[in-house]
Amino acid sequence: MPSLGQRETQVLATIIESYIASASPVGSRAVAEHSGLRLSPASMRATMSDLTDLGYLEQPHTSAGRVPTARAFRLYVDSLLRPLPLGSAERDAIADELSRQELEISGILRRAANLLSGHARQLGMVVAPSEDEARWRSIEFAPAAEGLVLAVLMLEGGLVRTRTVRVDERYGQDELVRFGNYLNEHFRGLSLSEARDRIGHELARAGSRLEEMCVRALALSRRAVEHMGDDRELIVNGTLNMLAHAEFTDVGRMRDLLAAIEERSRLLELLDRTLSERDVRITFCQDVADGAPDGLRGCSVISAAYGGDTPRGVVSVVGPLRMDYAKIVPVVQCVSRALTQLFRERFAAAPCRLP
Repeated sequence: MPSLGQRETQVLATIIESYIASASPVGSRAVAEHSGLRLSPASMRATMSDLTDLGYLEQPHTSAGRVPTARAFRLYVDSLLRPLPLGSAERDAIADELSRQELEISGILRRAANLLSGHARQLGMVVAPSEDEARWRSIEFAPAAEGLVLAVLMLEGGLVRTRTVRVDERYGQDELVRFGNYLNEHFRGLSLSEARDRIGHELARAGSRLEEMCVRALALSRRAVEHMGDDRELIVNGTLNMLAHAEFTDVGRMRDLLAAIEERSRLLELLDRTLSERDVRITFCQDVADGAPDGLRGCSVISAAYGGDTPRGVVSVVGPLRMDYAKIVPVVQCVSRALTQLFRERFAAAPCRLP
C-alpha cells in the first residue's frame, strides 16, 4: 500500500468521516469546507483524482462526489482512527448495567448484547464462553422416570447444566447420592474438559482396581457430561437497527443479512478469531481468507475478547463498512473490560482435589 502525503491523508480522512456520517458521495466543496486545507478547487479535485487512481476512492456516477473504498477504510482504521474515549459516567453506567443483580451468566450476556447494539445502533453479538473451560463444582443425580436419570452439573460462575441420561439398569436414590459424592470428591476444581478426559482415563484403566460403585459412577457421569459444552451460545441483538442504514434499505440485502445471522457456526468461527487478541480487532468480512457468511459482504466486525484468565468469550458489533469506528471501538472495549471484571469475580478458581 503506497504511503500518502499529509495533504492526501487529510483529504482522505475528511472524506471518510463525511461518508460515515452521511452515507452519501462527498464532493470537493465539502472536503474544502471541512478539511481545513486551503486548496484551490482545482487542487482539491486533483488530489481526489489522485486518491481515486490509487484505489482509495471511487466515483459512483460521473457527476457524483467520491466514496471511500474498503482499502481507504483499512488505512483509516489501521493508521488514522482516533477513538473518542467514553466519559467516566458512561463507563460507570455500562458497568452498573452489567453488574445488576443477575444470577444467570446468559442473562448478563444478553444485557451486554443489548448495550452494544443500543450504543452502536448496529448489531450487537456476544459469544458465551465455552463451558469446557469452566470448573466443576458439583454433580447430582436423581431418578427421572423408568430408565432415565437426571444429572445436574454445577460449574464455577453459576453455570448449571442438566442432562437426562437413558440407563439400562435401575438406580436407587441413595446410590445416586453416593455416586455424586464420589465424583465431587475427585473432580471438583477440574475444568469440564479435564474432568471429561479424566473420567475416560479412569474407566479405561479401572479393571479390578476400583470398587464397582466407583466404576458405575464414572460410567454414568461420562454419559452425562460427554456432550456438555458442545453448543455455545451466540446472542444477537439490534437487528432492527440495520433498517436505519442506507446499506440495508434494499429488501434483498436485508434478507441476506438475516440469513447470515442464522449461520451460527460460521459466525462463531469468525468471532472466535478474536479470542487470542489482547485488544479490539476490526475485521472486514471481505478480507476473511476462508470466508465470512455471504450475507455479511460489505460489513465490518468490531470485536474484543472478554474473560481474561477465566473462560473467555467475545463481544462484537457488526455493521456496514462505514461504521463510526471512533465511537464504537471504545464501547466494545468498555463492555469487554466490564465483563472481564465480572467473570474474574465469578470464576475464582477452586483448588483441584485430585490426589
